[in-house]
Amino acid sequence: MKRWWWIGFGVIAIAIMIVAAVIHQNSVVPVTSWATPNPLIRPHHNQAMSLTSPLSDQTETLSLPPHHLKGTDWYLPITQHSQLTYILHDGQARWIVNNQVLPLNNAPTDPVGQLIYAPNGQILAWSTPQGITVLHANHTQNLIPHAVAGYFTSHNVLDYVVHVGKQWQIHTPLRTLSLSSALSFGYHPFIFHGQAFVVDDQGRLEQVSLITGHATPIAMVRATRWPELVDSLSYGHNIALLLRRPTALPAYLLIVKTPNRVLWYRWQTGLKPQIGISSGHLVINNLDPSGQLVTLVRDNLHPLPQSTGLFSQSPRGIIFQTSQGFILLSHIIS
Repeated sequence: MKRWWWIGFGVIAIAIMIVAAVIHQNSVVPVTSWATPNPLIRPHHNQAMSLTSPLSDQTETLSLPPHHLKGTDWYLPITQHSQLTYILHDGQARWIVNNQVLPLNNAPTDPVGQLIYAPNGQILAWSTPQGITVLHANHTQNLIPHAVAGYFTSHNVLDYVVHVGKQWQIHTPLRTLSLSSALSFGYHPFIFHGQAFVVDDQGRLEQVSLITGHATPIAMVRATRWPELVDSLSYGHNIALLLRRPTALPAYLLIVKTPNRVLWYRWQTGLKPQIGISSGHLVINNLDPSGQLVTLVRDNLHPLPQSTGLFSQSPRGIIFQTSQGFILLSHIIS
């Protein structure tokens, strides 16, 4: 009798382990089919991208500056005399500027998407729950209350967005533009050198001219399926958008508008993707299941030899840590 009891117990235990394994697999393995064949409602003529053949690239090894944080795992050289080093796991940050060392005591623990810099390397700014903190190389610091996103112009002037009542107010040297607070936007809404601003109006993705106030459609998605505009950037005459669906295993949608067409690609991952620019090419991480970086060339996505879960966007291109140290992705051979 006990023998049969133990056999029955063993069968139940094995069944429980199989069910648990299936649940775990479903939580980490991307889906192979989607509920809708095309995530874009408009424009009607759009093109799905594919992950195709690998490409080669060239990299450049970078040396960390004197007085960098020991254990640095995120590095951002802005100019020769202005460089940031971070230890991400405990939020330590150090700004080495004009041969001085400035600890960033209240900088964001995750600088990606939150920390921005002036092109001359003399001003940093980052988002906080209270607003945008602005720090100058001369140690002066100020807070822009209720500001949620910023952009440094080529003249080292900070444009920013502030929440006022039922409006977003976009402050630039030329004008203040008001938009409905029902609109949402991503980490970096300013595009085309600060001349336009990307918004999500319930799935209608638009670029708003900060000169005329005119809104131009980029694409339209189902707002219930893609409720979060994560990030946006422009390069050349192109606009890249990254959207997110916050499910148990998040889904992401990359949309790229070129002068000739609108391209898209969707995938699932438990890691946070980034979009950036190196040598004039769009680069994405955490898209290829192998972990390799991916670039967009001739309307399709191509894996690159390197892999990284996190990079910094420097004026020269993207920079990331490898077993050999920090490297700059300097050229993509297309």
